[in-house]
Amino acid sequence: MRIMVYFKSGVSQVFIVPHNISAIEFRRIAETVGGGFYKVDFMQRQVKPRKLNTSY
Repeated sequence: MRIMVYFKSGVSQVFIVPHNISAIEFRRIAETVGGGFYKVDFMQRQVKPRKLNTSY
């Protein structure tokens, strides 16, 4: 999972986080890297448009 963290210093960082990590553990890691943060966005993969089968 990709998580964008916006730090209080004005810097933003994308983290690639495994699904089995707890939120508290991730917060500690993020604060160690960049200090306190004020906003977190969970990034979704871009969905590719699929071809619709219109032939019946």
